[in-house]
Amino acid sequence: MHELAIAESIIGILKEQTSSALGGSGGGRVNSVKLRIGEMAGVVPSALEFSFQIASKGTMAEGAALYIENVPITAKCDDCSKVFQIKGYCFECASCGGGNFKLITGRELLIEEIDVE
Repeated sequence: MHELAIAESIIGILKEQTSSALGGSGGGRVNSVKLRIGEMAGVVPSALEFSFQIASKGTMAEGAALYIENVPITAKCDDCSKVFQIKGYCFECASCGGGNFKLITGRELLIEEIDVE
């Protein structure tokens, strides 16, 4: 379950960000964290939420709400220039059926917002 390692990394980033935002004094309490997680990131949101609760115990993020925005897989076809959403891991252009495309979204694993007191 790599979600625990991801949750621990998130806590580490929160410590860094709250410390620098407060002028190195630390001590800020995290109320919530908003994440953007792509469909291809290999993260199970419910497992990450559970892992975050465990990893945040005794830290400034204990009790913080974790909001997860799931990002679908989208791509742009190099043949017909259409932007399309990949569904069911069917990796072909929805417009022309071609397989020559570049992924635009779907691999993200980002902290988008941190609400700190």
